[in-house]
Amino acid sequence: VEDLRALSGKKFLLDLHLPELLVFPPHTDFHDNLLYTSGHIILQDKASCLPAFLLSPAAGSHVIDACAAPGNKTSHLAAILKNKGQIFAFDVDPKRLATMNTMLMRAGVTGFQLAQQDFLTVDPGDPKYSKVTYILLDPSCSGSGNSGGFDHPPL
Repeated sequence: VEDLRALSGKKFLLDLHLPELLVFPPHTDFHDNLLYTSGHIILQDKASCLPAFLLSPAAGSHVIDACAAPGNKTSHLAAILKNKGQIFAFDVDPKRLATMNTMLMRAGVTGFQLAQQDFLTVDPGDPKYSKVTYILLDPSCSGSGNSGGFDHPPL
């Protein structure tokens, strides 16, 4: 905690709980930084990273992200999977899926399929899902602090 309080300037720390996260001082702005604009880093608060971290799929797993767009949690899943395996990402909003596709491509994520579809209409018997062993479902957006949903429309 002392190290967190002492963060300032261009210092950063590795997160104590989530190994894929870097912690920067408050008010650090990356929006014009080349690392952000090129997709090498994705800005996300810790609360939004908890669902994928707690799911903890093994590298190479097949995972469904049932309420995926705009893609922050999906990109975190890809990092946890070490960009191996397959992610099936669903969302009903075509604009948000397009944003997600751009984000994932820019970040170098491979092994994903996007579907503009309500996850509840998916046929679980479809052979392409036969290797799925994990499902991430975070419809209320864990980072919003709003149970009405910030990232996703209510189910």
